[in-house]
Amino acid sequence: MRLPCARFLHCLLFAILAFSLCGRAGAAPLPPWTSDLQHTSWTRQDGAPSAVYSLTQDASGMLWFAATDGLYSFDGARFVRTDEVFGHKLRSPLTMAVAADGDAIWVSYQFGDISRFERGAVHHYVGEDSPPTTVFRFARTPDGVMWASSGTGMHRLEGERWREVGPSAGLPNGRPHGFSVLTDGSLLVYCADAIYRGAPGSAAGERRFVKVLDQPQLGSGYPRPDGKVVIKTRERGLRLFDPASGATAPLALHNGGAPLLGYEGDARGGLWVATGDAVQLLDGGGKLVRQFSTAAGFTDGIFNATLHDREGNLWFTTANGVDRVRQARLQTVALPPGFVPALSVTPGDGGAVWIGNSDRSGAFDFASFVLAPDGSRRSTAIMDVSASHRAPDGALWFGNDASLWRVRDGTSRRWPLPAGLTGRNVQAMTTGAGGALWVSVIGHGVHTFRDGAWHKGGGRAALAGPTAVTLATDRQGRTWFGYTDNHIAILDGETLRHYGPQQGLAVGNALAIVPGRAGAWIGGDRGLAWFDGERFVTLDERGGRGFRGVSGIVERADGELWLHDTGGLARVKAADLAQALESPGAGVAAERFDHLDGHRGMPAQMQPLPSLVQTGDGRLWFATSSIVGHIDPARIPRNPRPPTVMVTAIRTDQGSHAPAAGLVLPARTTRLEIDFTATALSMPERVRFRYRLTGQDLDWRETSGPRQAVYTNLAPGDYLFEVVAANEDGVWSPQPARAALRIDAAWTQTLWFRLACALALLAAAWLLHRWRLARLAARLREKMLVRTRERERIARTLHDTFLQSVQALVLRMHVLMGRLPADSGMRAEVEDVLGRAEYVIEEGRQQVRQLRVPGMRHGSLARALADAGRELAAASGVTFVERQAGRELALDPEIEDELFTIGREALSNAFHHARASQVTLALDYRAGKLRLAVSDDGEGIAPEILASGARQDHWGLPGMREAARLAGGVLEIDSTAAGTVVSICIPVTTAYQGMRRA
Repeated sequence: MRLPCARFLHCLLFAILAFSLCGRAGAAPLPPWTSDLQHTSWTRQDGAPSAVYSLTQDASGMLWFAATDGLYSFDGARFVRTDEVFGHKLRSPLTMAVAADGDAIWVSYQFGDISRFERGAVHHYVGEDSPPTTVFRFARTPDGVMWASSGTGMHRLEGERWREVGPSAGLPNGRPHGFSVLTDGSLLVYCADAIYRGAPGSAAGERRFVKVLDQPQLGSGYPRPDGKVVIKTRERGLRLFDPASGATAPLALHNGGAPLLGYEGDARGGLWVATGDAVQLLDGGGKLVRQFSTAAGFTDGIFNATLHDREGNLWFTTANGVDRVRQARLQTVALPPGFVPALSVTPGDGGAVWIGNSDRSGAFDFASFVLAPDGSRRSTAIMDVSASHRAPDGALWFGNDASLWRVRDGTSRRWPLPAGLTGRNVQAMTTGAGGALWVSVIGHGVHTFRDGAWHKGGGRAALAGPTAVTLATDRQGRTWFGYTDNHIAILDGETLRHYGPQQGLAVGNALAIVPGRAGAWIGGDRGLAWFDGERFVTLDERGGRGFRGVSGIVERADGELWLHDTGGLARVKAADLAQALESPGAGVAAERFDHLDGHRGMPAQMQPLPSLVQTGDGRLWFATSSIVGHIDPARIPRNPRPPTVMVTAIRTDQGSHAPAAGLVLPARTTRLEIDFTATALSMPERVRFRYRLTGQDLDWRETSGPRQAVYTNLAPGDYLFEVVAANEDGVWSPQPARAALRIDAAWTQTLWFRLACALALLAAAWLLHRWRLARLAARLREKMLVRTRERERIARTLHDTFLQSVQALVLRMHVLMGRLPADSGMRAEVEDVLGRAEYVIEEGRQQVRQLRVPGMRHGSLARALADAGRELAAASGVTFVERQAGRELALDPEIEDELFTIGREALSNAFHHARASQVTLALDYRAGKLRLAVSDDGEGIAPEILASGARQDHWGLPGMREAARLAGGVLEIDSTAAGTVVSICIPVTTAYQGMRRA
């Protein structure tokens, strides 16, 4: 393959820069690669850099890329081009090399100079402190010395200046092709015609180099995990160099004769070769293991730099982007050429598995083969397997559209299907309690087979018609028949029972029936169900996609449940399963093994079934439309390294802020966005986060989606944001990442402003209250004015009509009396009547005056009622007692009138109707209210009068109640056979003059 000259030079340059040993020394050994590798690529369209010169991984797990157009960081989910490191600006966006050294990041630039970035500081090496030309690579030896290779030679850092290491130290002048740090701390420098080795120096830091290999036209090299170094020469190809002995040996490549345009080793002992249109993985002996072609998605057939990260992933940079290769958790089997997508798996003896293939078109015949645990294969004569079954006695049964096969004790036997069944595939098989084989044939129902004899429906007409999709036999010897459309039948001895939706079955078409330790599991295209002996209980996945298309079920000896559905493999722990069965509505948590783990294709939804089995060595084997694979539940590769979580940015409506101590956000910040991430590079899609904002959140929030928390309408104050992350295996970061911040308060959000607002509200409420009182007082004055005018009208009417008429009658009586003789007895009676008439006129005039000017005629309520009481006592002969408590105050005239009316009526009733020996009048001006009470020791008021409120045609009691209501009080009457008490209480704010409010 011929490449343009520019590209050839480009590749040559990157071959010099390719190898990076940062972080390799002392790393835990990794198992060798297998062919089951997961590849992911990122290009410019995904935000990835291109033409990357160097890459490294820092202490937090973040990847850094030095590219033609700048420096990039990558957390596994997003590439970010940055102009600064740890808050410090780069000297130039044209970067050349990047290296992580502890907590520091070293960066070199295409036109010279070096920068060392740390969390709290940055140091730039420029001018005489820096190598005179571009630095291509950094590395630190175990003795603590920092080394760099440039266009002029090797350099070491002494204090704050880079010193050139040249002929005085044993190295020739000129640019080296590269250098490597060996496990013993020595340094190998690859020059044009030789390799030089420098042992660790003296206490003063001196290091002398000696030539250990004289090799013309030498390229770069890399050390393998076994201590040997792979080198390349232009004429002799790849060779293995032993630094301990100085010997070399050829390294042959068995990769189909592909061109060698680049090469690199990794920490697993693999050799990666760039061929121009593909990147190949070779083992330590040069044998081809796997090939990634550009047609299959690799970004380019020539890689520039590689890195083995701390999680075991291998990263490549090319001219077009970035590629990641990692070991898949699910192991697959290389299938013979021509196998079509109808694969089956059947457990054999000793951990072996039988792999079959069915050609539904009938155009080809495919023989099944046996795969031993050691990987060896053995072909069989069994063709086009559409169904298989392992009997309790260890016999294996296989079927297709023409035959049945039985394999037992290493021998096989074949029986042709009866003439009426030929041409239709065997769908399912199981061994019944009596040892007969139950066989379901598509379109012909279920049959039993024993010693070459066939019996339709097993002698039962109900089983002869419909085709059973799946068959199974449980520990009790019952045979299960799974049909389409939520229908299952169980043959228990001679009893055949049918089950359906009425018994809770909701799996749709039954695809798998597996007896469990205490019941049976049923899988279908619509879900998973558990049969407890009476009813079916649906069990769904909690927080996931749900169990759909379950065509393979395995319950392991420890109670763990494995499913194979359209989403891949699902593992449910025994403890979680038991808890879910107690409350099935809540669902069950399941660990998924899907495309991220190497699962490809879809499990069979018709045949061959089942799509998941367990072999004797404990491995689980699965078949899909594309692959046959396996996983060992006891040896699942896990990622024990917790992700490093970090807060990357804090944004508000006003701008973006870097997380820093003492961060203060401006007042009136209405929206807060906090970006966070975690450096989990293997499966970033499965990283989960928990975060909370102390001061706002009461509990942790969990998310596996956007790496951002959004808050709105936050009040001013201090907040602390915390976030933790878990990798794909649920390993949580030990410490949360924290970001403290404070939102300033605007002057309208201060405590003084709030107090002022509260005082203003109180003042407004008080003013509103005063205004309301004024309105009520005005309305009351208006009502009083109306009442006064009405009283004046009544007074005028009484004066102008009634009193004048009575006065006229009195005058007329005087005229008549003058005509009577002086000694007439009639004259004395008329004079007495005239006296009374004069009293009535005077009384009327008093009432008129009272209507015009309210108030007591005698100056006080107490005196007026006392006069009325004494007058009634004199006329009736009953004892009258007066009592007064507190200092008498001037009453409101209206209230005084109403109370006088009530008191006089109560006195009159007591003297005239109570038949009492003593009547008491009590006035109490204490306790914040005025109380008027009239009591007697008489016989009380009849219950029917109290109930009705008055005697017939008498209005004394109703009048008193009306007067009490007008006065703003409530009339109370307490009457027993020992006497009666009539009382009324008026609040002081209503009763006393000058204190009335409403």
